[in-house]
Amino acid sequence: MVAVDVHREVQQALRSGRAVVALESALITAGMPRTTSRKLGLSLPDSAAPGWDERQPINLQVARLLERTVRDAGAIPATVGIIDGVLRIGLDGEALVRLAEDTRTPPASARDLAYVMGRGDTAGTTVSATLRSCRLPQDGPIRVLATGGIGGVHREWTTRPDISADLRQLATTPVCVVASGAKSILDLPATVEALETLGVPVIAFGTDRFPRFYCLGSDELPAPGRLDSAAAVAELCRTHWETLGCSSGLLLANPIPMGDGLDPAEIARVVAEVDQEAARRGITSTARTPYLLGAVLEKTGSRSLTANLALLVSNARLAAEVAGALAGG
Repeated sequence: MVAVDVHREVQQALRSGRAVVALESALITAGMPRTTSRKLGLSLPDSAAPGWDERQPINLQVARLLERTVRDAGAIPATVGIIDGVLRIGLDGEALVRLAEDTRTPPASARDLAYVMGRGDTAGTTVSATLRSCRLPQDGPIRVLATGGIGGVHREWTTRPDISADLRQLATTPVCVVASGAKSILDLPATVEALETLGVPVIAFGTDRFPRFYCLGSDELPAPGRLDSAAAVAELCRTHWETLGCSSGLLLANPIPMGDGLDPAEIARVVAEVDQEAARRGITSTARTPYLLGAVLEKTGSRSLTANLALLVSNARLAAEVAGALAGG
């Protein structure tokens, strides 16, 4: 049985040196609602509207939207997921529907890959698992990954240690991860500090402030570095990996588009509330992040979901531009 399968289109793109962008699938299985946007009354950002089908589940529409965005920006999308024990790098339409419809599919981190594959199960891959998968194609590694926000150091980590596997995998995988910083439910200053300790360069795109996922950054948390073009990011990647021989990834922190962000004070209040609720209910480990994000969505009346869609599209587009620059044009 083949344990890893690379989609033919992704194989050909890597073989010919074309731009490829990896996309995680835990977003499909755990990060997005399975209901329709019509039923939820979701207001779509302008960037997500073209091609959106209100009759289809939101999680499936988001998966298709991100692949479409990457293609429109000149790169080949490689959504990663586990289907019946096979780690598939690049999913066809049938596999996307399978992940979107199967309510039993859990998110699998890098730690879980061998276990899930060995059992012949189906699962969405988190950022850490998708990063690990980027190294596996025989025709060359995938160098760019797009997501919403990475995992990191959870709040109150000194009393309830909870640190995402994303950070460790970023420290050991030479991939440029394009995200709107880290998820708002986290301790963002501690997450940035942890990335420094792990030797992961953190570069904000077009801003001096570290983005706060749903919100623009603030002066309280400056970005360690700033670049303003995809070409400059690609050059930094080459210097980091080729000139210096570093094996870590980079975090390209892309702020949510101006006008699509939410009020930072409101998000801070809501996150504090749902974090306390999770603690009272004993929700920990891998179940914690999906619960917190779902609770934020409920308390913001879907406005956080609208913002999430806007930043996801922006990140996918920028990732494709960086991948194109790395591929030489």
